[in-house]
Amino acid sequence: MVLPDRHEKSKVFTLIYNLSGGAINSQIIITVIAALGAIATGTILGWSSSAQSMFDADDSLLPFAVTGKDTQTFSSVFGIGAALGALPAGYVSRLFGRPASMLLFEGFLLVGWAMLVLPTSVWMLSAGRMMQGIGVGALCAIIPSYIGEIAEPRMRGRLGTIFQLFIVIGILYSYTSGAFMKYVPFCVACAFWVILHFIGALCIPESPYHLMNINDPDGAAVSLQILRDSSDTTEELASIKLFVEKQQSQSYTVSEVLSDKVNRKALMISIGCMFFQQMSGINVVIFYMTDIFKSTGSNMSPNTCTIVVGVVQLFMTVLSFTIIDKSGRKALLVLSGLLMANCYMGLGGFFLIKTHYLELASKLNWLPLVCIAVYISAFSIGYGPVPWIMMGEIYSSEVKPIGTSLTTCTNWTLVFVVTYVSTELIRWLGQAGCFLTFSAFCLMGAAFAASVVPETKNKTLAEIQLKLVGKSKAVPVAVDVVEATEPVQATTTIS
Repeated sequence: MVLPDRHEKSKVFTLIYNLSGGAINSQIIITVIAALGAIATGTILGWSSSAQSMFDADDSLLPFAVTGKDTQTFSSVFGIGAALGALPAGYVSRLFGRPASMLLFEGFLLVGWAMLVLPTSVWMLSAGRMMQGIGVGALCAIIPSYIGEIAEPRMRGRLGTIFQLFIVIGILYSYTSGAFMKYVPFCVACAFWVILHFIGALCIPESPYHLMNINDPDGAAVSLQILRDSSDTTEELASIKLFVEKQQSQSYTVSEVLSDKVNRKALMISIGCMFFQQMSGINVVIFYMTDIFKSTGSNMSPNTCTIVVGVVQLFMTVLSFTIIDKSGRKALLVLSGLLMANCYMGLGGFFLIKTHYLELASKLNWLPLVCIAVYISAFSIGYGPVPWIMMGEIYSSEVKPIGTSLTTCTNWTLVFVVTYVSTELIRWLGQAGCFLTFSAFCLMGAAFAASVVPETKNKTLAEIQLKLVGKSKAVPVAVDVVEATEPVQATTTIS
């Protein structure tokens, strides 16, 4: 396959831009096209819940039996694949460029869907989820970085949240289509978004930061002209060049990063936030939501409950955009942890009542839906987006590539561990014990946020680094132009 060069891409994009009448900012169009990969990611995250329901309802759906152990395996190996995909994503995107890397890793998603659509044995389900995990882990690193690099500073925050929003839309799409479609059409409907994003990635321009990094200033100028609707980009181009030159002059190994006390503290904060994000059990709820609702004995359809929760998650994700820069990171993490802990206590209490007082539980069968809806709301405003925002803010520019790779890999590794172990935890402790265990971790997450996580709201990167050192003295207003124009990591919620 021969990829179009930047001039051909500019012609294609110019056509798309003209079809919109020039009424929509080109950055918004390009961000939406790039973020279609987030919808593809969301459908993959939501697939397990719908597919498991289909397998349970029809034993003849596949030409082989799918046991509970098989479900546990193919649901959890996704996290291993995502961790493997996240590690080389930064290097691959530097080597081939951002859009080309998206195309490469979308290939993994397509291969994964091909294995899931018509599997001939159970190992293909696990292999397909592993392939999808590799693609998702890489895309969750590449696409937000690309959006952060193409956006103007005044629009970077708003554009960065589109990726997070599209993931939630993808999850809801998967829940809804899974409730009304048969297995093969359901998988094909989800794979459609991969193909759509693949076509879109052929049309979007390369990041000017990448072009400047490979010593192509002319290409960077062309890219920036497209992104800024042909306005004067001389000053911004100079800032990008200065930033790239500084980055190229500073190269750190992992041991050099860990030898510095401030860097270790930043790693502890960022990885700690990711640890408690996953130990909140979010992916257990997402992957096994239909199964959870089935076990409650509610009169309401499990698929209907799942869709209701998906709608709530979408609404709360939109709401989080408006409050995250006003309320502060620390306060939202504490509030999120406390609310999630209480919701898990409610779920644990319901299953304890169901075990000993079945008649009373039948009168409270509305409680699990309320608890999970509130839990998803609490996650969406706190421990969902904030750890990813913190990851983009807490690292200094010279150690960010290493720090973000380690943090992202940790996140996806925990997805595997928590998803796999949760099934065993239910066997050991019962459903009530499992939910109460997650409640304890949510309480610890709230305590961690209150005692360890610094408040980074409305602070420059230099002020955040001073805070990590333990100095509260304000830095001069005139921040170095390189730092001021650094592309901040876009925010994503992996759920």
